Amino acid sequence: MRLVINLLLILSFERVYSFFPNRLSSVDIGDGTWTHADITEAGILMAVAAYFEANPRPNTTLAAGDLTQMKDMSTRKLFQAYYGEGVSESRFQDAINSITSANNQVNRNHLGTAAWHCNGETIREANMKMINLREQAILVLSQNNTNFDLARILIGQFLHIMQMFYSNTNWVEFNGAVPYYSLGIRNKPLLGQAPLAMDTCLSCGEQLDIKCEGNMIVDGFILTSGYRSGQDVTKPYKDPSVFRTGKCSHGGPWDESSSSVAALGGINKDSTLVSLSSHSHLHQLAAQAAIEHTTYFFGDEEYGIRGIIGTNKFNELLQLKSGTSLVFVIDYTGSMSNDIAGVKSVTRDIILSKIGTLEQPANFIFSLFNDPVSLNMIYTTADGNDALRYLDAISVSGGGDCPEYAMSGLINALVVCDDNSKVYFFSDASAKDAHLGATVLSLAVLKNIQLEFILTGDCGRRKRSTEDGNNRTHNRTHRIRRSTNGEDLYRRLATATGGSVYVTSKAGIAKVAEIIKESVTTSSVTIVKTSLSASHENVTFPVDQTIRQATVKIITLNRTTPVYKLYTPDNTEATSNVTVSDLGDGILLVKIENPSRGAWRLARQGSNTWQVEVTGQSTLDITVTFVKLDPNSGFEYEISGRPIAGENATVILVIPSANDVNTVDKVILTDTEGVELARHGGLIQVASRTDALVYRTTFSLPVKAFQISIAGTDKEGNQFLRLRARRIVPVSIDLRILPLNGSLYINEQVALPFLVVNKGDAGSNVTVTVRDDQNFASTNTSVEYMLQPGQNASGEFTLHAGPVAGLISTVTVSASASAATGDEFQFGVVIVPTEERVVREEDDTAPSCNVTTVTGTCDVTMLDPCVCSQYTWSGTAEIQDDGFGLYQVTASINTTGSFQHDNFTLGYNDTISATITSDCCKALVYIIAVDLASNTGQCVFDLAPGLAKPFHSCKPTTQPPDAWSNELVIIVAAAGGAGLVIIVLLITVVIVVIRSSRRMKTAD
Repeated sequence: MRLVINLLLILSFERVYSFFPNRLSSVDIGDGTWTHADITEAGILMAVAAYFEANPRPNTTLAAGDLTQMKDMSTRKLFQAYYGEGVSESRFQDAINSITSANNQVNRNHLGTAAWHCNGETIREANMKMINLREQAILVLSQNNTNFDLARILIGQFLHIMQMFYSNTNWVEFNGAVPYYSLGIRNKPLLGQAPLAMDTCLSCGEQLDIKCEGNMIVDGFILTSGYRSGQDVTKPYKDPSVFRTGKCSHGGPWDESSSSVAALGGINKDSTLVSLSSHSHLHQLAAQAAIEHTTYFFGDEEYGIRGIIGTNKFNELLQLKSGTSLVFVIDYTGSMSNDIAGVKSVTRDIILSKIGTLEQPANFIFSLFNDPVSLNMIYTTADGNDALRYLDAISVSGGGDCPEYAMSGLINALVVCDDNSKVYFFSDASAKDAHLGATVLSLAVLKNIQLEFILTGDCGRRKRSTEDGNNRTHNRTHRIRRSTNGEDLYRRLATATGGSVYVTSKAGIAKVAEIIKESVTTSSVTIVKTSLSASHENVTFPVDQTIRQATVKIITLNRTTPVYKLYTPDNTEATSNVTVSDLGDGILLVKIENPSRGAWRLARQGSNTWQVEVTGQSTLDITVTFVKLDPNSGFEYEISGRPIAGENATVILVIPSANDVNTVDKVILTDTEGVELARHGGLIQVASRTDALVYRTTFSLPVKAFQISIAGTDKEGNQFLRLRARRIVPVSIDLRILPLNGSLYINEQVALPFLVVNKGDAGSNVTVTVRDDQNFASTNTSVEYMLQPGQNASGEFTLHAGPVAGLISTVTVSASASAATGDEFQFGVVIVPTEERVVREEDDTAPSCNVTTVTGTCDVTMLDPCVCSQYTWSGTAEIQDDGFGLYQVTASINTTGSFQHDNFTLGYNDTISATITSDCCKALVYIIAVDLASNTGQCVFDLAPGLAKPFHSCKPTTQPPDAWSNELVIIVAAAGGAGLVIIVLLITVVIVVIRSSRRMKTAD
């Protein structure tokens, strides 16, 4: 049975190199096991709790420990303790999830590279990666119009390597849960690393479920880490039938080296299960050290991110403000004076009414577009007064040929805005760059952005007036029909992202802009969004106990005022606590304060086609994530791009607090008109470390676009319904962007590799296209493949950097089949910064260590564990570093030996002398010298060359009869083939003498 279980584990976890990434696996990873996701969230929560304590809200006080000592801390509990009830923590959770996702992606993208996991004694290389990632993140965060998406990716990658250090090295074995804060910081040297020839572990058995306690044979002043089969660093081979000592393995059932190369066993601390982790008994200490170091990375006043970038950007990085982002994309050509005045009026009202409150926007983003595209600009600020000053300074001009670079303006905003934002677009023109619509949609879908279009015209169907810089008016006449690059394009983007299109006049722009005020809330959820055609008269929506306010938005496509009746759950017409706002042009807002619980009904009077959206103020929101099994790791990760039509898909549902719900019953799929396609029950609850509820379910995807709703009951038994309004488009093409092979340096180029697969039922021409917002991909931007079902193709695009360092390009790669229509394309996005090659003074030369004298010897008789301590030896050495200078000198002696060296100051370059004494129980000793660049040099005192060294204590009364015959094999093998017979005879005599001596001792 054990063999079967272990085989299943091996098949399930083909390659997991570290703390497990998340809890999304069908295999038990052990009660109390901390994953990367757990560690990252816990560390960030503690850093933010300390920050909140040090910066209480106005008119409040917080004592030390009020937040940092909170039991079972979660994002929900922390936000409620700091901001009060009713404030959503979803933006904060989104930031954590982005960092965690980047952390987890290292397992997918860099499986075979040991340094990404601190495996295979690549600690120095791993530390250099951490240094570079940390410095890149700080550089990105220091820029204006900061790309926080890239910063979160770099931070997540840094945290992965850092957290791996505690699971995969011997640090915790000797230092417990004490973090090693020198990691990842330039000019902070590390302890010495074990030389390649130095054995670091003792075999601890061949069974997979044996705990390897006490198998380390290096002390805490020398770092080592486990080798993992399948990576780019191979464990030095030693026959386990001959040798009991060797390099440490990572260990676990999926590491072949731990059962085939001495030393057997391993040292990983990934899990609390001994069947998965040889050092499972140290898992909690490793996790604690990783959590504390994560907290230090964010919160330390000197070396932490907050101390370096300041509190404002720290708030934006982790999205700690209670309000949401307010994002405007504005056409500022000559005809847009009225539109911009409307934006100014609404923005001023929002700032003046919300400033100092919990609903104050977290930041303001303005993306202005014009013609030519070089006039496009982007501005971000967290200060409302700065936002008003910027708006007031906008002057309209240009745009003489009507179509404008609208898509470029949207792309600029999408690149810098936070995930889950709403973007408000104002224009009276079609898009001159409509070919970038796929890029806009890819970015919006990736970041879950809702696009809202407020239009006062379209180039294809009206006369457009403009004002030049002298306020002179010009008229331009265009075609009467609506442009496919105007309103049609905008409706397609709005529908795909769960947004809306509002068509109004110049005179009505200020009233329609009131829609924006509805978005400036701390906790808005969508309940229903549907089209009401002529054949349907009613829309029913449930109100649960968490809904404090509900808003019904009605838009008539013919722009006539909608006529309706609204009925309460007891089927009486709603009259109290109801406020109606007629925004003109067929747009109506019906706001219900403290609505009664139950099923409400909106009844249409007349036959006009309506678009209806019902939202509510509630903290009961649900995160919906499609995940996919990664066959290499055995874990599930969020789907990048779009799901595959007809395949089984797994959906993960996360509800922030168990206090809000009683049951989560089903997942409902509807088309974009609100017509139900399917419903799926059988949700399975997944373990969670916080009070959040996590569920999963798997079902076959439809072949057409759909929206997803979640239905259940609240604590009072009322039905709740939550809709994710973004349209999900299953496709037949799979696309994966592979990691860049290096960095993109100024005036140089780098390859962007990809893999595309035809998952459809028929052969197809598949076109793969690359676009980016910095024009790095300017040549050979499209390639076509003929792919049969199941066939794949790989290729690459070339990115060329210009002469400016610090530019950040958001690169979108899309793939579509020849039979695809509309938005049926697959996509992937990668963020690429440009760097300047920095020539630093490097020191890659290890310190020199030369043995000068050796006194004594250890022959085979002196290696007997029962007598080895009686035989001593001594030696001297000289140590020097010609580079940055010495940092540390230590030796691998045992407790009965001694080691001394001349005193030196850090960075010392001259020669120092060292003296060492030990006994034959430690017949092989290394002196380890480390310089300030963390280079490690060594010299070796081998007092018994070619002989196996003692590795266990003396146990004369319990020595099994064949023990010395086993050691005989070890010694003979070590001696080699030459003179084999003579050696055997000599050793046989020695064995007889020793056995006689033992019998005499026993008799005494």
